[in-house]
Amino acid sequence: MSLPLTGRIILVTGASRGIGKAAALALAAQGAKVIAVARTLESLQDLDPECRSIGGSAYAVAADMADGRRIHEIADVIGTRYGRLDGLFGNAGLLGPKAPVAEVSVGDWDYSLAVNLTANWRLLHEFDPLLRRSDAGRALFVTSGVAWKRHAGWTPYATTKAGLEAMVGVYANEIADTAVRANLISPGPIRTDLRVEAWPGEDPATVPTPEELAPTIVMMLSPTFTENGIIYDFKERRITRNQPPA
Repeated sequence: MSLPLTGRIILVTGASRGIGKAAALALAAQGAKVIAVARTLESLQDLDPECRSIGGSAYAVAADMADGRRIHEIADVIGTRYGRLDGLFGNAGLLGPKAPVAEVSVGDWDYSLAVNLTANWRLLHEFDPLLRRSDAGRALFVTSGVAWKRHAGWTPYATTKAGLEAMVGVYANEIADTAVRANLISPGPIRTDLRVEAWPGEDPATVPTPEELAPTIVMMLSPTFTENGIIYDFKERRITRNQPPA
């Protein structure tokens, strides 16, 4: 008896730790062939054996998400090898400096924008043709409540997440009449390095683990998940439409 995602090709960015690694393992456990992207191959060296032990596989790819040329190369390799992409999980991201607008350096601003927003635009730009070749292409990106809460001092992170929501919402409208679906997930508090960086005084044991979030990611990347243009709030277990009021 085959697993639900057997043979499906799914790209996961930020796959070496935290949410990305938990998602990669959960997808592999359902039979997926995972294309696992992280900054170094060393950080991914144990992922394929772990994935194979639970029914899937992981092909490790090193890439800095700020490097647009590498994203193009990855798309080219996947297109040549598989001819399609069934799932895209845009998870890689960084917090950036927590500082007032006037104190954020140009370099920090530019790099935050490159990793959190431009890289995800490049992923959609490069992989859109391959997602359309799938019988049920699924694109999922990670957002945050900070996009609308807009805490003081969170300029790069809040701005890039708000921009990501707008971009994915536009794309969802563009592919509404196709077999592709594009959505966002807002994890809320999850036990990751980024969460510790953002809230250093918080006890990590009080928030859910990435492994608890992973089944929802699997669900949203599955062919049977047909919602389009939504934000799923994991903490509240609530769906909202990623569209402005009429």
